[in-house]
Amino acid sequence: MVEVMKRRIIIIAALVLTSCAGMQGFNSDLPAREVGSLPTDAFGDSVVGEDPVIAAMNAATYAFAHPGAMQGEPADMALAIASLEAMAGQFATGGRWTGMDSLAKMQMLDARAKVRVVLGVAPDADCQDVIDGLVGAAQAIKCNDPAGARLALGGAEFTKGPDTTLRLLAHFPPVPAANVATQTASRYLYPMGGSDFGNMM
Repeated sequence: MVEVMKRRIIIIAALVLTSCAGMQGFNSDLPAREVGSLPTDAFGDSVVGEDPVIAAMNAATYAFAHPGAMQGEPADMALAIASLEAMAGQFATGGRWTGMDSLAKMQMLDARAKVRVVLGVAPDADCQDVIDGLVGAAQAIKCNDPAGARLALGGAEFTKGPDTTLRLLAHFPPVPAANVATQTASRYLYPMGGSDFGNMM
């Protein structure tokens, strides 16, 4: 009986060590096509003087926490998805984020993959192309330029075509993994609870 217990303890300890090693050994060497950044004018004048990371996480966290509020708001949804696209890669590779919990980084990458499936973005699409297309569409929508929005989403990375993609952006379904990931990442940015993106109005 004692020997059995010893073996169980050894096995459990080995599993714990393996799990910890896996988290500490998070691979941040993403291919270049999986890392992108938001254009400096992505949010226009609404975030002048604000840290671009905070602006991006504001957009993404609110949108995925409140999918009902995003219905009929394709421009805002496009910016939220573009923000998720950008920050998932930035958190995984940027030196500024070396202290971020590995689980948060992996959740963001997983959320990006799940959102891509819903929107119809090719899994091997270049991240920057996706970001530029979504931001371009958002800006065109805000300028009441439907032709420009369709043009922005006309690239091969958007596999459902511009019209279907625009309809999806206007009526985007809940993506629980994206909600969890953005909430977790936001808590890292505001460790003292200085902001509650999930309850923003």
